[in-house]
Amino acid sequence: MTGAVGPRHVVVLPAFCWNPRRQDFYAVTADVTAEGIRLRSAARLAVGEDLTCSIRYIGQLDVRITQVIGQEFVVSVRGGRATLNGLARQFVTLARAQNVRPEPLRGHRRIVPAQKTVAITLESGLSFPGHVLNVSASGIGLLVDRALELGEIITIGSRAARVARHFEHGIGAAFLEPLEPDAVHATMTL
Repeated sequence: MTGAVGPRHVVVLPAFCWNPRRQDFYAVTADVTAEGIRLRSAARLAVGEDLTCSIRYIGQLDVRITQVIGQEFVVSVRGGRATLNGLARQFVTLARAQNVRPEPLRGHRRIVPAQKTVAITLESGLSFPGHVLNVSASGIGLLVDRALELGEIITIGSRAARVARHFEHGIGAAFLEPLEPDAVHATMTL
């Protein structure tokens, strides 16, 4: 894992490191680049030091410290091209699994209204009931018993909305015209 620095893959994994000349210590990975694996530890380390590190989900690696900056250190893995390519794939897979995009921050307060059942009407005119999980000025969370397409326009009570996301047994929909924030309260009617 040496060479020009390319993409940085953030991945946080616990590690246990040692060598015959120092006390065992714990570290945690921070990220991986073509330059190497960056870890953090309270241990005082030196460039050129050889270590064996056991990294969760990766396994035991023989490494050499190539940089030390404060509590962070970068290691290069000793091994052939096949070993390094396999490790790179493992780290990238774990980084992608850990770095799933967070849901966007919600800009409006959500409430659970007293009215829990609401009529949902499709553009075709077909209507069926839905169960309200929560409402905000910009949208609504509903439990529904049928599949709705992302982007589909529906009417919830008397409010037009677009299906914005799916979750198990339900949808999140964004109102086409947001409500005034003071119109969102427990006794509201959709």
